Amino acid sequence: MSLVNFVNKFQQFVLTVVISFLYIAITTQPTWAASFAVRVFDGDNITLVDRGIKTKVHLACIDAPELMQAEGQHARKVLQNILDDEEVYLKVFKKDKFGRYTAEVLAGGQNANKVMVSLGLAHYDPLQEKDCQGYEELEAQAQCDRLGVWANGTNVVLPSQFRRENKLLGVGY
Repeated sequence: MSLVNFVNKFQQFVLTVVISFLYIAITTQPTWAASFAVRVFDGDNITLVDRGIKTKVHLACIDAPELMQAEGQHARKVLQNILDDEEVYLKVFKKDKFGRYTAEVLAGGQNANKVMVSLGLAHYDPLQEKDCQGYEELEAQAQCDRLGVWANGTNVVLPSQFRRENKLLGVGY
């Protein structure tokens, strides 16, 4: 085999490997489209159910009031309304220490995580992800407009503080 033939074969091999890696990268992106049943636990936790298999998902970048807190039940109902009868897409960031997927949840052409913050029904949690753009501004606007948990001003008990004070480490989820 001549050197030219060897180089051509090697180039074909490298091109095949690169195309294979691109195919794998594209087909394994951490975005899921779902026609699953969606069960809303609270304002920032859902369960996807597909043929009996349950997948727990925590909405990334946010921390919604616990069900026992002011606006907790309301946050749950609003998230349920956002997700009802919609095809759900997830932009998965990681798995958390509780084994849940941490993700941005997209439904009905909107980012459910951001909608919850913009309505004042969840706090922006800067400790969760580095990829949380736009949340801080949405929370500031909800505070300014006195929406949801901000209705009586900015002196509110954060869900993380509520969990610590009430020794709720996962709240049954």
